[in-house]
Amino acid sequence: MIDTRELKESRYLEEFSDSDLAELAAIGTATHWREGEIIFHEGSPAKNFFILKKGTVLLCYPNGRSLPLKNGGHGIGWSSLVSPFRYTATGICLTDATLIQFPGTELYSLIRMNAAFGHKLMAKIAKTIEERKKYRTKGDRQEQM
Repeated sequence: MIDTRELKESRYLEEFSDSDLAELAAIGTATHWREGEIIFHEGSPAKNFFILKKGTVLLCYPNGRSLPLKNGGHGIGWSSLVSPFRYTATGICLTDATLIQFPGTELYSLIRMNAAFGHKLMAKIAKTIEERKKYRTKGDRQEQM
């Protein structure tokens, strides 16, 4: 469990109500990672969703592209809530980092119990998926045609 105030500081959760944040805080854990540590591997079962609080995490996609995420406000590990529940990238800490970790199964239970909360969270995740699509796909001209 973490303090609700930690979640209020996150840009990723700025649209969520105090009651939503309280429910998230009840299942969230602050985790600390060292530079060079791998948070998850591409293709492995996606068990957790994270919100980057501080530090820099590099998402490395199997097509050779990568995306650095710096400091707070980024959702990482959305695959824990989207079928087939496998990470689409490898997450590596470029610096020491603090992430708030949410077990996917518990987060999914919150979504099922609270439709309004679930709608907000899944809309946020859909936006994240769309923003990162260009990193996950090859992006060559033939593929886009």
